[in-house]
Amino acid sequence: MASPPPITAAEAPDLDQVGAWLKKMIAERRFVELVVAILSLLTRLRDLNTELVRKLADLKKKRPPSETLERLERQLAKSNGKEPEKRKRTRSPRAGGRPPLPPHLPRVDIPNNVPADQRKCPICGAEMKTVRPSICETLSIVPAKLVVRRRIDETIACPNDDTIVSAPPPPAIVERGKLHDSIIVEALADKYLEHLPIERQCVDFARRGVEIAPQTLGRSVMAAIDVLEPIAKLIREQTRGPGLLATDASGIPILDPKATMGIRTGSMWCWTNARWVTFSYSPVGDSDSVRRFLGADLARTVQCDGTNIMTFVERAGGKRPGCWSHGRRRVVSAAKLGDKIALEGVRLMARLFAIEKASALAGENAEQRRARRDAESRPLIEELRAWIEDKRATTPPKTPLGRGLNYLYRQWRRLVLFLDDGNIELTNNRRERELRRLVLGRKNWLFTWLDDGGDRTAAILTVIATCIAHDVNPRAYLHIVTKLIVNGWPKSKLRDLLPDRILATNPDVYVGEEREAALPDAPAALLLGA
Repeated sequence: MASPPPITAAEAPDLDQVGAWLKKMIAERRFVELVVAILSLLTRLRDLNTELVRKLADLKKKRPPSETLERLERQLAKSNGKEPEKRKRTRSPRAGGRPPLPPHLPRVDIPNNVPADQRKCPICGAEMKTVRPSICETLSIVPAKLVVRRRIDETIACPNDDTIVSAPPPPAIVERGKLHDSIIVEALADKYLEHLPIERQCVDFARRGVEIAPQTLGRSVMAAIDVLEPIAKLIREQTRGPGLLATDASGIPILDPKATMGIRTGSMWCWTNARWVTFSYSPVGDSDSVRRFLGADLARTVQCDGTNIMTFVERAGGKRPGCWSHGRRRVVSAAKLGDKIALEGVRLMARLFAIEKASALAGENAEQRRARRDAESRPLIEELRAWIEDKRATTPPKTPLGRGLNYLYRQWRRLVLFLDDGNIELTNNRRERELRRLVLGRKNWLFTWLDDGGDRTAAILTVIATCIAHDVNPRAYLHIVTKLIVNGWPKSKLRDLLPDRILATNPDVYVGEEREAALPDAPAALLLGA
């Protein structure tokens, strides 16, 4: 028997239409058709409700959603009532002992002698002598202490006339301000490194007995960012230089009295090129904001997600490699809903990611990576392509798996560009990780003031992210470079203050593993305090 026509749309049922249909069927005494149609509607509503319950349960998870195949299979096994197999834990090579504390940290020796009443031998009564000390190292910290710096400005006068000369005040971030540069730079680092809002910092100062107005501290931090703006511009030039560009964007709330609700949303673009990272603010996240960053050179390779904002790069003769994480994410979402066909696709893509992981662990360069991809990834890509075409033919396009397959199909020519260039990454995940600095910040300080605030946020995030990419301690770097610029560092030598050059004369700011090998040459004048 053919299925009856639908009474109304199950996704958005029209109750008036259902009521009219019920009255009509009862009046015509068509009770069999009535029961069949109602059962069909209830079945569809049940299926929709089951799907929504699964999605809601997935959204309510305390942990962030994982896309790894192993965790996905454990989750599906648990949801099906099966106890997932427990993996045996393997001991790591370093599991046998505690790792030593960093050797570059200063050591403070604290003598711990044997008490006087225990220094005599309990057997013969002789005075015992020191054999050898046993050293136990623990990591400690010297708590920060607020002090008031009193600058005593000398004034001299001529004994023969009325000439008087006073000592000029030293340069500072805020002239004649009550906050020393060290406090301002610490507040700057706390806000953009630790995501601590200015108001919360002022509350902390109040607990220590010092009242600082949020407006005063906020304007001082703004002035410090303006001091570092030339460094951010140089980093921007380095990022736009030759090499593989990649980008992603996120919104940033802008406090604007002229906006309808007082807050509007701007766009923050994150650009990377090797170890150079640049954040670029735009009031509107359109293609013009991307063109402004790229300049006249549009025919280049720019990796991004599937947004249509970047299609002009291809029209100009450039390339825009796709992101396999975005392609996998949609298939994973379908697999989480219990779609076994989607799980097949996740398993195929897991092998692709495993090849890239093996290449990274082997420390391969771009040419070696391309050769590995040609030998191992290309056959897998062909297998994955055949799977996509086969499943698209039988999968409804509006289902979760259908949407995932359509995304992979539409982006395919961009997703396979990584096979021919070892410099292209498999995913755009690095840009998403860089944007977390902005996302974590906006959850705490909530918004920034007008477009000028967006530009300043982009500038300081540029400096901090590039420091981290170069294994440079960003807090220490901010103190060193701000002091040098405020004290009159020549504009013609600003490149010597970039993170990759500041290491030679300030090795303590390096936080990587191979400290000595990573230190480049730099002018001796860069020494802190020079």
